[in-house]
Amino acid sequence: MAFVGPPFAHDLFVSYSHGDDGTGVGVLQPWSAAFVKVLEQELRFDRQLRKDLKIFLDKDHRPGQGVDPMSPLTKQLRSQISESALLVILMSPDYLASTWCAEERNWWCEQQKQLGLALDQRIAVVKIYPTEPEPWPPPLVDEYGAPLVGFNFNASISGVIRPLGWLEAPGPFGLEFRQELLGIVGQLVPKLTALKARLDERLRSVAEASALAHAGGQTIYLHGRADQAQAWEKASLALTEKGYVVCPNNPDPVEDDPQKINEIREQRVETLCACDALMLLGTADGQALDADMVVIGKHDRQSARSRSNRLLPCGLLNTVGPAITTDERKANARIVQADWIDGTQANWPDQVQPWLLEKSAQLEPRP
Repeated sequence: MAFVGPPFAHDLFVSYSHGDDGTGVGVLQPWSAAFVKVLEQELRFDRQLRKDLKIFLDKDHRPGQGVDPMSPLTKQLRSQISESALLVILMSPDYLASTWCAEERNWWCEQQKQLGLALDQRIAVVKIYPTEPEPWPPPLVDEYGAPLVGFNFNASISGVIRPLGWLEAPGPFGLEFRQELLGIVGQLVPKLTALKARLDERLRSVAEASALAHAGGQTIYLHGRADQAQAWEKASLALTEKGYVVCPNNPDPVEDDPQKINEIREQRVETLCACDALMLLGTADGQALDADMVVIGKHDRQSARSRSNRLLPCGLLNTVGPAITTDERKANARIVQADWIDGTQANWPDQVQPWLLEKSAQLEPRP
C-alpha cells in the first residue's frame, strides 16, 4: 500500500520519454532511471515516508528500451498509472513528441476524474531539457495557457544543454544535482501529506455517511434532564424498539455546582464523540429547551465534532406540539443547525431514519 493510502497503490508515477535514437535505444532512459532512484532515496529520508513510499517507473513495461508509437498502453500499465497519487513528468522535447507519454498522461488524468479527485497540485514537471517554443498540452498549462512553473533541472555543459548530472549518471551525483533535487523533494512531501489527509477524510466521510444511511443501528445521544425522566424514558424506549442504540443510560442530572456541571459536560462530550447523532428532548419547559439548544446543541456538539471529526447531526424532538415552536425558537434551532422532529405522533421514530439519510448526503466526498 502507498503512503497516501487507498485508492492508490503508488505515491508517484514518473512519466518520461526514453528518447528513442531510431534504433530502439533509449538515450534518456539510463539518466531518468538514475534520477528516480536518487529521488526515492531522498524522499525516504523523511521518516513518515520511509516505510510505505511507492514510486512507479514504467521502465519494465514498455515494448523494448525505446517507445513503439504503434503499441497501446497495456492493461497492466493502465492499472499502474491510474493507481498513482501524483504524476511526475520529466519534461523534454522527446516527451512532448511522444504519443506514448501523451497516452500515459491522458489516461492518468481521466482516471483521476473518474475517482472524483481534482488535478490541482498533483502534477510536478521537472524540466530536464528546454522545450521552447513547443507548446505544452493541457493539463500542463494554467488557465492562461502558460506552462506550469515546474522545476528547472538542466544546465549548460561547455555550451551544450543537458539534464543535471548528465555526465555523472548513473551516479553518484554532485552537489548541484543534490541541491536541486532537494528543492523538488521539499515540494513533493507536503503534496503527498496533504493528499493523504484529504483521502483519509474522504474515507472517513464515506464511512460516516454509510453509517447514517444504514437502516437502523445508529447510536443516538438522547439528551433530557433528570426532571424530564418520564418523557426521556418514553422516547428512549421508542428509539430502542426501532433498533437504535441510546446513550446515555439515564437523562442528564441537573446540578448547580460549577465543578460538577463541567464534569457532566466533559462526560457528555466524550460520549457524543462515539455517537452518530444528537437528539434534544423538547418538553413544555421552554427555558430549559432554549438553554439546551445553546449549551448542548451548539457548544458541546461543536466540541465533540472537533474531537471526533464527525458531522453529528442534531435533532430537536418536539414532544409538546405548537406550544414550543415559536418563531424565535425555530430561528435559534436553525442557527445551531437543529432539525425539528415531531414527537407528538405515535409513529415519530419512523421519521428518524429519513432524517439521518438526508444528513448522510451532506457527507458526499469533495474533489
